[in-house]
Amino acid sequence: MEIQDSQNDSGAVPDRAKRRWDRFNEWRSQRPFLGGVLLCLAGLLITWVPMQILPDLFFIGGQMAGFLTIGAMFGVFVFLTGVYALYKPEHSHTIGVIGVVLSIFSLFGSLGGLFIGMLLGILGGNLCIAWKPDDVVDDAVAEPSKVDRAIARIHERVERTAEKTSARFREGVETDKGRSGDE
Repeated sequence: MEIQDSQNDSGAVPDRAKRRWDRFNEWRSQRPFLGGVLLCLAGLLITWVPMQILPDLFFIGGQMAGFLTIGAMFGVFVFLTGVYALYKPEHSHTIGVIGVVLSIFSLFGSLGGLFIGMLLGILGGNLCIAWKPDDVVDDAVAEPSKVDRAIARIHERVERTAEKTSARFREGVETDKGRSGDE
């Protein structure tokens, strides 16, 4: 009896994990997931650089402390734009623009997270700008263009010609087989 219960439990774990994974995929597909994640990662990198230097400057004092604090704030704001892109996907276009601008401004004060954070922020912001929900389809995408219709007509003609040619070729092969069988 105990053996059967352990076998049933082991089968339930993959099902539960699969359901969770499916729920996560559904959630992920309804928002600019990669753009938001890249903005969060960029924010962490942009914040990391000044946080390595800032404690020492506060301890010994210096004029650069304010400059590095501003750089760290840019990093925090880039991180928050990524979180907000995941939380409110309907505002992803505006969030993406803000994320790109803050990533570029992070060049001052934190060296853009050694440039890697800045580049990731720009890429993540652009992905947020480009993202559109699945249920929104442009009218231009819904109807094929004149070029697409012309290509479809040409494609149909080529297929008909290929079918006729292959049928004639098969008839010729069958005729040749019939002749060789008679001899």
